[in-house]
Amino acid sequence: MRPRLDELERIVRTRICKECEVQAPQGACGGPEPAGCALFQLFPLVAQAILATDSENLDDYLQAIRENVCSVCIEQALDGSCELRGQMRCALDAYWLPVVEVIQEATGGSFDRPASPLTAG
Repeated sequence: MRPRLDELERIVRTRICKECEVQAPQGACGGPEPAGCALFQLFPLVAQAILATDSENLDDYLQAIRENVCSVCIEQALDGSCELRGQMRCALDAYWLPVVEVIQEATGGSFDRPASPLTAG
């Protein structure tokens, strides 16, 4: 059975947040605005974009995220540029690949490629 959206978010938080560079002690988000983390602020769209993509080409997942998530993010400019991405301060942009891997793993999908450090072991 496919996990519910809240279960997917919990799994992603458990696996990704501990790797995030802005993590505070005890695993809490140490970002300047934890509620503003693009990864979780837009998580339903993130999960939908990933689940709707069926490809072995990771570029297809990144394109789906850009088209379906970044396009509605308040931080992205009308021309498609994003200051947070440009400054490497967007968690979604920084962790999109392990997020795709975690969601694929949680839903029974996989990639024909070596595991990342987040999904290994």
